[in-house]
Amino acid sequence: MPASKLTRSFYGLAAGEAVARVLSFIASLVIARRLGPAMYGVIGVASGIVLYLNQLADAGIELSGVPAVARTREGLSALVSSTLTVRVSIALALTVIVVLVGSSALPQPDGSILALYALGLVFIAAGTRWVFVGMQRTTWVGGARIGGELVALAIVLVAVRGVGDVAAVPIAAVVGAALSAFAMLIGLRSFGVRVVPRFAWTTSRPLFERGPHLVGFTLLGLVLFNADLIYLRFISGQASAGYYSAAYTFIAFAANLSVAWAHSVMPSLASIDKTDSQRNAVFETALLLAYVVALPVAVGGMLTARPLMGLVFGPAFLPAVAALVWLLPSVPIAAVREIAVVGLIGSPGGERKLIRINATCAIFNIAILLPVVPRYGMVGAAAVTVLTEILRLFLAYRFASQEGFSTPALSRFMKPTLAAAAMVPALVFAADLPFMLLLVTGAAVYAVILFVTGVLRFQRPFQVRLVV
Repeated sequence: MPASKLTRSFYGLAAGEAVARVLSFIASLVIARRLGPAMYGVIGVASGIVLYLNQLADAGIELSGVPAVARTREGLSALVSSTLTVRVSIALALTVIVVLVGSSALPQPDGSILALYALGLVFIAAGTRWVFVGMQRTTWVGGARIGGELVALAIVLVAVRGVGDVAAVPIAAVVGAALSAFAMLIGLRSFGVRVVPRFAWTTSRPLFERGPHLVGFTLLGLVLFNADLIYLRFISGQASAGYYSAAYTFIAFAANLSVAWAHSVMPSLASIDKTDSQRNAVFETALLLAYVVALPVAVGGMLTARPLMGLVFGPAFLPAVAALVWLLPSVPIAAVREIAVVGLIGSPGGERKLIRINATCAIFNIAILLPVVPRYGMVGAAAVTVLTEILRLFLAYRFASQEGFSTPALSRFMKPTLAAAAMVPALVFAADLPFMLLLVTGAAVYAVILFVTGVLRFQRPFQVRLVV
C-alpha cells in the first residue's frame, strides 16, 4: 500500500483524534491553571489509576476487535451486541467496587475523585471505536470524540473556578465519555450494524479469549506509562506529581496520536497474508512515516521546553521543564514501536509476545524506578521512562521479525535525521525569540531540508507528497 493511501486511511481517525486531543489538552491547561500544581497532581494520579480500570472494562476488545472486524463483515450486529453486553456487565460490577473502595478506604480527596471517574467505566465498555476502525470507517469516530471532548471542555470552563471545584473535573470526563459512546452507537446504525442487549457467548467468545492476554499486555504497558507518576505522588508529594503530570501531558498527547496512526494501519496489516510482500511494505512505510513526524517533535521540544511550559501552563509549572526535556526522546521511540505492536496484535499468538515484552519492561522499569526516584525525583523518573522505552522498542522489533516483519534499511532514516539535526543550530541561534516564532523556525528548517533531500515533493500546485 503506497504511503499516500496509508495517509488517507489515517486521516479519518487521526484528524478527529488530533482535534479531540487538542480539546482535552486545553481542558488540562484550564484545570492546571485553576487548581494549581498540588490539586492537579491529585487529578493526574486519579485519572492515571482510571486508565487501568478502563482496560478492565474494555476486556481487550479495543485491540482484539479491530482485526476480527477487518477480516469479516458477516454477522457484525450479533457480534457487537453480544460483546458490548458482556463488557457493560463487567463495567457495572467494577464501578460498584471502585466507588465503595474509593469513597471509604482511600485517602481523600484522591479516593472520592477516583470514585467519580469510575462512573464513566460503563461508557468505556459501551464504546464501539474498534468496530469503526476495523471497517476503516473512522470519520464518525473522529466526530464522536470531538463532540465528547468539546462538551467536557465546556463543563470545565464553566464549573472549575478554583480548588473547591475539583469534583467537576471527573464529572466533565464522564459526561464527555457518555456523549461519545452514544454518538458512536448511533453511527453504527448508518452502516447497518444494529446493537441490542443480548448474551451470545459463542458469538463473542473468540474476541474475549484473546482479551486476557491483551488486557495483561495493556495493563503492563500502563505500569510503564504512569507508575512513575503514582510513585512520585507518594514519595515527593502532590506538587511534584502535578509538575510531572504537566510535563507528561505533552508526551501523552503525542503518544495518543502515535497509537491512532498505528491503529489505522492495523486493519491493512491484519487483512494481508503473511506471505504477501505487500504486508511488509505497509509495515515499513508506516514505520518510516511515524519516524518522520515524531522526530522533530522531540528535537524541537527539547530545545524550546522552557518557553513552551511557561506559555502553556504558566510560570507556576516551570519546575516541570527538566522532566519534559528528559521525557521528549520517548516520543519518536514510542511512535516507531507502536507499528511493531499492531503488527504483533494482528498476528496469531502475537498477544503472548506482547505480554512478554511489557512484563520484562515493567520489571526493568520498577527495579530502576524504586531507587532512582527518591534520589533524583522527576528527572530520574523521566530518564527511567526513556530507558524503558528503548528496551520496549528493541523487544518489539525482535518479536516482530519472528512474524515476518523486517525493518527498513538504516539509510532510509538518514534524511529525516539530517533534517532534525539542522533544527538544532537554528533553534539555538533563535533561542530568545517567542515560542511561536521558535515553532515556525524549527518547522520551516525541517521542511526545507526534507524538500532538499527529496523526502517531501511537490506533486502539483498546493499538493505535497511525503516519500519514504
